[in-house]
Amino acid sequence: MNKLLLPLVLLVTIVFQLPLSASAHSKLESSTPAEGEKVTTDLEAVVLTFSTKIESLSTMTLKNGDKQIPLQISVEDDQMTGAITNPLENGNYTVAYKIIGADSHVIEGNYSFSVDRPKQEEATEEGTLNNDEQEKQDNNEKALTDQEEKEKPNNPTYFAPLTIGLVIVIAIVSFFAFRRKR
Repeated sequence: MNKLLLPLVLLVTIVFQLPLSASAHSKLESSTPAEGEKVTTDLEAVVLTFSTKIESLSTMTLKNGDKQIPLQISVEDDQMTGAITNPLENGNYTVAYKIIGADSHVIEGNYSFSVDRPKQEEATEEGTLNNDEQEKQDNNEKALTDQEEKEKPNNPTYFAPLTIGLVIVIAIVSFFAFRRKR
């Protein structure tokens, strides 16, 4: 009976740890522009934020129909940014991404948004210029808020105490199992 106790406890420990590791897949948490969003200003970058850190080999493409838009891609922690070099034309766009998450699983996905900017007319009114400046300032503030949220750890808070508790239980059971043998 005692010979079966230690392997049984180890098996139970492994079974309890499996759901924790299986739920660690990366997923898209947020995006700028968001899915289905109608962009009415010049878009400088597409920013994707994931639930875990992603690897630098991760990629993203931006397409308007069959036409691929060039992006300068950078990856930092859980965020991938695709800088847009030229202003986007009005139309529907699809962002497709392929990332390698912290658990080394490849995750693919896509979403769409549209650009519907008013025709460029010479802004002679001072109020129009102030609105553009205000929108840029609002975007900068949103980027700072997103960056603050990104700095928060994504680790589950129950993982470490659960693991330590299981190790203690295994140690206690092992102690009593070996004590009885003497």
